Amino acid sequence: MKLQILITVALFITTISYSQTTPVPDPAFEAKLISLGIDTNGMNGNILNSDAEGVTNLNVSDSGISNLAGIEAFVDLLMLDCEDNMISNLDLSFNTMLTFLDCNNNLISSLNINANNDLISLNASDNSLTNINLANNLALSDITLQNNQLTDLDLANNLNLYQIVAHDNSLTSITFPASPTLLEIVWIYNNSLTNIDLTTAPILATLRFEDNDLVFLDLRNGNNTNINTMDARGNPDLQLICVDDVVFASNATNWNKDATAEYSETCVLGNNDNSNFDVVIAPNPATNSFYIQLNTNTEIETLEWINLAGQKQSLPVAETVDISNFATGIYFLKITLSDGRQHTHKIFKK
Repeated sequence: MKLQILITVALFITTISYSQTTPVPDPAFEAKLISLGIDTNGMNGNILNSDAEGVTNLNVSDSGISNLAGIEAFVDLLMLDCEDNMISNLDLSFNTMLTFLDCNNNLISSLNINANNDLISLNASDNSLTNINLANNLALSDITLQNNQLTDLDLANNLNLYQIVAHDNSLTSITFPASPTLLEIVWIYNNSLTNIDLTTAPILATLRFEDNDLVFLDLRNGNNTNINTMDARGNPDLQLICVDDVVFASNATNWNKDATAEYSETCVLGNNDNSNFDVVIAPNPATNSFYIQLNTNTEIETLEWINLAGQKQSLPVAETVDISNFATGIYFLKITLSDGRQHTHKIFKK
């Protein structure tokens, strides 16, 4: 009798276990799962957990989906492609085995991949992300994040990255991997970045920095000959690009910069003055102050003081400019005249 009861209980538990479901509130998502032959219990707003378990590759792209709730049932998922939908929130906390994620061209403003420690490839481009946390995704090899609204990108923990694509955002700050020994591709053009240092990345190959607010760019990694493409055009305040070999950089076929920028091996600016009006600033180097002499009848409208980190500060307009409160280093003085003409002059503060 006891044995019969135990068998009955076991069968009941087994039946309950196999009948457990997870809600799938978006009809478009459920319809796609049914069409793929995954959801076997029909169009009823849920999926059997037993149907979702064991699925390792799920492609629900271009399916009119606005809510991916129910994805948590796919606990064995390795690859997820949900691109070209209308998803605004994506939480993959339960998909801990995920290695590949393509969610580009959605409306995503919130992406939770904190638990996806095995994630290798991430494409979240063409969304509405204002921030993203990649601190736990140590296995990441490539990230594609262009056309979002990111202002800051911290990749310090992502030591396995070989590709960073984050152009067309609003980045003012990017932290590269602490030890970027695998990094080859960096596309971060059309942002608002001011300072880039890639000296610890030894195998760089393709670099695009155009249309930023760069003031300082250091590429002295000991292997510049491996860089087949470098573009730093569209950075009018960039006067200094630090390189391994000026001759190589100046003659490299696919290296491009503005005429106002110069290559330097020592990372110290030369004395060339790319001015569009005559100006004398002396003394230079300066200790506590310098004077400005213009050979033009137009007056100075504004003076802007810029350090190598790209930080800007307005200075009082005067013939003699006080810089006694600034630390020793290299700065740029941006002069704007009342007729709109501009000139950026390098200043050495002793």
